[in-house]
Amino acid sequence: MMAETQPATSEETAFDERAEHRSLLWAGLLAGLIGCVVPLALGLAMSGTPMHGRVTSWTPVRALSYAALALIFMVLTQLPRLTLPGIQWLCQRTWAYLLLMGLICLLLQTLSGDPFIQPIIFTVSVVYAALEYPPLRTVGVCLLYLGLMILGLWLGGQRAPEALSLPLLGYGMSMVLIYAFTRLSLEQNLARRRTNALAAALAQERDYLARLVEVTATLTRDLELLAVLEQVAAAGRSLAHAGQARIWLREADGDDRSLRLAAAVPRVVSPALLAAERLDQNDLHSQTDDTTLALPLVYKGQPIGLLELSDRAGSRSESDAQRLQPFADAAAVAIENARLYEQSRLSATLAERNRLARELHDTIAQGLTAVTMQLEAAQRSFDRDQSRTRARLTRAYDLSRETLEDVRRSVWTLAEPLVDGATLDAALDDLARRFESRTGIAARYRHDGPPLKLDHAAATQILRIVQEALQNVEKHARASEVVIGVETDAEAQRIWVRDNGSGFALDAAPTNGVASNGFGLIGLRERARLLGGALTIESAPGAGTRIAVTLPAHDPALHDNRE
Repeated sequence: MMAETQPATSEETAFDERAEHRSLLWAGLLAGLIGCVVPLALGLAMSGTPMHGRVTSWTPVRALSYAALALIFMVLTQLPRLTLPGIQWLCQRTWAYLLLMGLICLLLQTLSGDPFIQPIIFTVSVVYAALEYPPLRTVGVCLLYLGLMILGLWLGGQRAPEALSLPLLGYGMSMVLIYAFTRLSLEQNLARRRTNALAAALAQERDYLARLVEVTATLTRDLELLAVLEQVAAAGRSLAHAGQARIWLREADGDDRSLRLAAAVPRVVSPALLAAERLDQNDLHSQTDDTTLALPLVYKGQPIGLLELSDRAGSRSESDAQRLQPFADAAAVAIENARLYEQSRLSATLAERNRLARELHDTIAQGLTAVTMQLEAAQRSFDRDQSRTRARLTRAYDLSRETLEDVRRSVWTLAEPLVDGATLDAALDDLARRFESRTGIAARYRHDGPPLKLDHAAATQILRIVQEALQNVEKHARASEVVIGVETDAEAQRIWVRDNGSGFALDAAPTNGVASNGFGLIGLRERARLLGGALTIESAPGAGTRIAVTLPAHDPALHDNRE
């Protein structure tokens, strides 16, 4: 899914190799200058002087012809740098270039007749042959040039065996050394390119892994399902350089092949149409092409959906899928965690409804029923026994006042502001002061250790547990003092409520319902269970009661995900 580089053609590769060996081109230019300028200068200087047993004569025509050929030769040595008409054709046909250079060298050798310096020009083109050709073909070029060199010496008047054999041996060895040096330079450049490519690939892989870690960490910071889905789609689109990313999820109670479009980035339809779009998994696979990649989302070995990435730059490849599959696996975990969090919130809501229903039944409903029964009994005895009627009306009045207090306590509990780990300390301290002001029972709050690390849901549950414990103190404990405490350390977080009231015998408290004295143990235990913690109760007749909730400090579900 990353941007792919197109393979270079053979002509581009040859041109790049020549460009990488500019030092060799400059060396060829220097050798050509020596091989052309020095023989011309010596020929003009020694014209008419006997050399090697014969008199040389450099006429103007000969000198001009030599200079023109030398200029053409020097231009051809710098062929890769030129943009003249016809150069591209010659660059693409190395054999024509080498043959042309050989013929020009033959003419220069014939005109100069120098057996010592002039043959150096034949070695210049050996560099090009070594750059372009395999070893056997390069050896053939070297043999051709040696033959042209001997022919040029012969045509230039050098017919003595030593005048032919010495340049043949000397420049033959030079060609061998030049070829070996050029091939070594090629191999070094190739190794350097491979090293650079490997370093670039490693750097790209490092950057990709860094982005993958960053994206995965971002996904774990949010537990809202819709937000997580949009983040997964956006991150997948960014990592894959795709035009669009879509997430298809399996229906919880539908066909295994049926997929629901859960998120799309960029979104091309309204949220209502987005949620209504369905697709068969087999249809999705049949509709994919070279520009679409479908990554399975798998959680604990079970497929939960697909991540579809389309409109990519380049074509799909197996390496793309392997590269992005770790992200898809992390995305599947994030999506499933968000689903579980949503389900836990629903369970917590249902548990809260059940608790409220029990509380209404145990307090308000029973109180109103008792008031109704007293009023009905007073109505029946109104004509027969007015004193009894008056007593029943008084009892009904007292019961209605108690019921009203229960209603106020319930409203007080439900109206408590929302809290999180950062504001829970202040909320508990305020709760103690308002409890003391409302009931007259001395109450205070204390905190030992680092701050609590709780998310909003856990902090709210802790606040509700403390409220229920305080209601029990108010209704049943007959206490004169109550303390709300928090203790945190590296291993656990403990929140407790202790009073100095009448207490009760623990073995007398039922384990599957509310105690006869109205302590509401079921609600406390349910809230502690939802938190993943443990509820403990310490009490004895006349010794007060201590209710504590212990939470593991290392539980990531309890940590504030916004930190």
